[in-house]
Amino acid sequence: MARHDSKPFPLAEWGRTGMKVKWPREFPGIHWWGAQEEKAVLDVIRGKTPFRYYGVRKPKYVDALETRACRFYGVKHALAVNSGTGALMTAMSALGIGPGMEVILPSFMWVSTAGAVVQAHAIPVLCEVDDSFTMDPEDLAKKITPRTRLIVPVHMAGAVCDMKAVMRIANRHKIPVFEDCAQANGGEFQGRKVGTFGKIGMFSLQMNKNATAGEGGLLVTNDPKLYTRCVSAHDVGLPWVNGAPCYTDTKSMAWGSGRRMSELTGAAASVQIQKLPGIIARMRDSKRRVKAMLAGTPGLSFRRLHDEAGDTGCFLILLLETPSAAQQAVERAKARGLASACRLADYGLHIYSNIPQLVNHVPLSPAGNPWNLPQNQDLVRDYGRGACPQSDAWFARSILIPIPSCLTREQEKQAARILHEAVTG
Repeated sequence: MARHDSKPFPLAEWGRTGMKVKWPREFPGIHWWGAQEEKAVLDVIRGKTPFRYYGVRKPKYVDALETRACRFYGVKHALAVNSGTGALMTAMSALGIGPGMEVILPSFMWVSTAGAVVQAHAIPVLCEVDDSFTMDPEDLAKKITPRTRLIVPVHMAGAVCDMKAVMRIANRHKIPVFEDCAQANGGEFQGRKVGTFGKIGMFSLQMNKNATAGEGGLLVTNDPKLYTRCVSAHDVGLPWVNGAPCYTDTKSMAWGSGRRMSELTGAAASVQIQKLPGIIARMRDSKRRVKAMLAGTPGLSFRRLHDEAGDTGCFLILLLETPSAAQQAVERAKARGLASACRLADYGLHIYSNIPQLVNHVPLSPAGNPWNLPQNQDLVRDYGRGACPQSDAWFARSILIPIPSCLTREQEKQAARILHEAVTG
């Protein structure tokens, strides 16, 4: 009788065949692209209306995406934008972030999260992550100062932050929270969708994300005034009312940034958001089975999850006992064909000290802003390796494995076998 997938496979049963695993690229949403996305995009092309607000015929797809997003996330307002980065920058503008302000974000993020703070001429303040690889609430509490104006928890590598703890701290200090959900679209914490705990949440629809249109982003909020400011900031600086710019709402006026989503993007995205629950379920199931097969492997443990049921399943993070063990395991896994395995410390622009613009205080202009602005005097931090020693220690002995949304049971077993052998040598 075949062994059930939820039980670990002893090495003797796996054998050492020398065969390399046929492991697909991650790209969760892309594996689910098909006739529905094609039909929607072709409809836009044939209707000759690629702009979201007007055209040869009445546009409908970006509106449909926003309507479906409100229903999916359980919010009153959703705004589609051109990218996840565009969503971050639009929200920073709408929230009024600027010089003389500190914005707290975790050491494990994406470069755009820090970049949006810098583009707003504010100062990023790094917070440690713990063994959940999300914002450490204890360190968050220590990093708050009288200049803190925003907290940005990042739901990284598919898993959710402890939003109960984050919101408790934020509310105590009356600091707004902006959730970065780019890598955990569809995730939940205690039965509630991420992105809905703070003042505003953002999602990315870029190629690597759980739902994708190749590029694109979303902002969600229950605050009507904040939503209107976002609409203004993402476009020409004026809010749109009944399909036209409003010239009388002076409180919502801004300098627009032209970050509208096109109907072509909206067409694909409006289909993908309907597929998102199925995509997540597939990754969660694959991750659960791979973890079960690896359970009990000597020298191996797993990332702590604040809400396992709310995890989107798109990544598996393995913890080894030492940095050298992690490095050796990655090399062995790659040699056996698991090319996407990565030591977390080497995970490019997701790790604070790997972001050269941040480490080197690269300015936005020759004037040296935001680092040299008088309002930011004494606020500038060191962002080189060692600035977050607790995080550095976790990164050094951790391995990141993407979990594609199209794995077969055989691929899951092959991956588990390779990882077991890579860890045990």
